[in-house]
Amino acid sequence: GFIGSSAISRFHINALKNNDFEIEAIGTRVSSTNCKRFAESLNLLDKFCVGGWKEVLKKDVDAFCLCINTKETPEILKEILKEGKNVFVEKPVSLFLKDFDYFINHPMKDKIFVGYNRRFYKTINILKKRCENSPQGGTVVVNIPDSNSGKEQFLKNGCHMIDSLRYIVGDFEVLNSILRREANGLDFSSISALCKKNNWSILINAHSKTSSNFSITINIDDIVYELKPLEILNIYKGIKILEPTFEVPIRSYTPLVEESIIESSIFKPGFNEMYKNFWENIYKNKSNFCNISDARKTIKICLDLIKE
Repeated sequence: GFIGSSAISRFHINALKNNDFEIEAIGTRVSSTNCKRFAESLNLLDKFCVGGWKEVLKKDVDAFCLCINTKETPEILKEILKEGKNVFVEKPVSLFLKDFDYFINHPMKDKIFVGYNRRFYKTINILKKRCENSPQGGTVVVNIPDSNSGKEQFLKNGCHMIDSLRYIVGDFEVLNSILRREANGLDFSSISALCKKNNWSILINAHSKTSSNFSITINIDDIVYELKPLEILNIYKGIKILEPTFEVPIRSYTPLVEESIIESSIFKPGFNEMYKNFWENIYKNKSNFCNISDARKTIKICLDLIKE
């Protein structure tokens, strides 16, 4: 049963179908004027539930996908868990720790699968393995830009980057975080934070309305790993030095690219592999790749970063 009809829902349904899921019911809020058109565009009009998500829950299905706005997600998820079935939930689930604490203590907590799709990137998993094989640690610089400002925006959008970082290097501690406000003084425009995880030193920069790209750069010994954006991993080793000349009187240093790895897929990156894992979680009892406890840790770090 699929709950949702936003722009991202189409990507979810395409990946679900590719992993042998059949959509038996689709609905969202009863007041939605978009869901029926959305179902029709996917040839699912016969599966459309006029009664909304509550009608979806009454259908005889193996699992549910909850891809609705973050504000309404916790209350609908509570109702889904009463059905005792597996449920995929779009990140971040909630912006409040009290909601996570409720779900973590729920007897059906192991049925919850949280959709942090970047955990399934080839680029990120390669870098994760390199870090796991580097007990000496290294330095990490993370850039999190956004077209909009505000704490809520950071929690909703920045959580993907924080979860990716947690997945790559493991859980880390926020040592110090500086928030800067916009000129009107009403909301923050940037975060600069120093974090640490054993031998890893981590600098996080989050800036709204800036000319930048999402990136994670990790220095381990003489090798630099750069995810920029997260779908492209460049590995640098060595440097080419160009001495100054009369025409160009500046010495320049050019990093040498040892390898470039690009995340490629006909689906939204990570989605096909994510739903493959969800299928195995349901039908083969394989471990959940991102459970509700994991999702709580990610939001907890996000909240620590914006704490004043």
